[in-house]
Amino acid sequence: MGSGSRGRGFLGLFRRRRADELAQIDAEITAFGEALARYEFTSALPSGPTADETANETANEAADETALADYGRALDAYERAKRDFVGDRDRADAEDVVRALAEGRHALARAEARRTGRPVPDRRPPCFFDPRHGPATTEFPWSPPDGVTRPVPVCAADAARLSDGLPPATTARHPNRRPSRAARPPAPRPAAVQPPPAVGAGAPWRPYKTPPPGTRTAHRAEGRGEREVRLHRPDPAEPALLVIRSSYEGEVHLVDGAGGSGGSTLVMPHALERTMVLLPPDGGEHVRLRVEKRGPWQLWLQSLEHVPVLERSLSFKGRYVFRHEGGPAAIRFSHRGSGSCWVEELTGELTAGARLVSGKGTCDLTGELPGPGLFRVRANHDWSLTRRT
Repeated sequence: MGSGSRGRGFLGLFRRRRADELAQIDAEITAFGEALARYEFTSALPSGPTADETANETANEAADETALADYGRALDAYERAKRDFVGDRDRADAEDVVRALAEGRHALARAEARRTGRPVPDRRPPCFFDPRHGPATTEFPWSPPDGVTRPVPVCAADAARLSDGLPPATTARHPNRRPSRAARPPAPRPAAVQPPPAVGAGAPWRPYKTPPPGTRTAHRAEGRGEREVRLHRPDPAEPALLVIRSSYEGEVHLVDGAGGSGGSTLVMPHALERTMVLLPPDGGEHVRLRVEKRGPWQLWLQSLEHVPVLERSLSFKGRYVFRHEGGPAAIRFSHRGSGSCWVEELTGELTAGARLVSGKGTCDLTGELPGPGLFRVRANHDWSLTRRT
């Protein structure tokens, strides 16, 4: 074999190794996105007797706020990893992606600990054998073939396998072995940034917690701190619903004039963690927003066809917009928390209409939906709405 053939063979081997490394990182990004999509914002802190309701409510709210903040940091890290991965040629290029994923996994682990009432974990390196296993829980002596034994950080599952004399669950980081062709992860995605799994096919959709499936990048935005955002309307000729989520201090303004010169309208004050704003068609293709938050935030535009329908019952925490498609129906509305709450009908111009039920603090109310239409719940705490038969 000539030197040219040897050179081409070596170059081919080098390219395959780089492709395998990038495919592994791509799989880690995908797995982390799926973990974010599976996360549930439901506090597991216990509810106490009536005398302790206020204290427990305060504890639950604090846990929810900090968990949401950690989740926001995890989302930021995921988006940063996706963005930084575009154009990387090998693992050395992708070190910033690896760091972002490690930060994101730690933030998600903190959010899960707060949600379930467990101690918040310290920052730990990812499992040596596969970062998708999550943060390491201990160190275990390990040696590669013909290599020197050294302690490596491993997850609990791999620590148990190694203690039993079994190999780790994956050999992704094994320096002298490459996965077989059939077992290799898929090739890296194209350079175009893909939408996150949270809005992709097959991911569970949670109304007003994640964007509707298929939401395009032009219709949503995520970030941290102050920023001006321009979102493309799903259909300029139709109304749209703007959803904003953030547990951090600060406000969000809807900018009325081009370039922010025509004034603005406050749509999310400091006190709210989530809000929904109905936007009638105004002839423009874009919606301008000025975000003045101190931490992570997420917002998106969705068409009214994605507004949830009241079938039998709904429950949520905070503001909500829903659709009723039947005739007149009796309802029961229960609210648990402080502050005013009500359910109101929305007019054809998407403005506030008649209040169907109204109360304050912890209360149970009855009323009636007049018929098909759009309706809005105004509340800051947990509530449930049931259609009575």
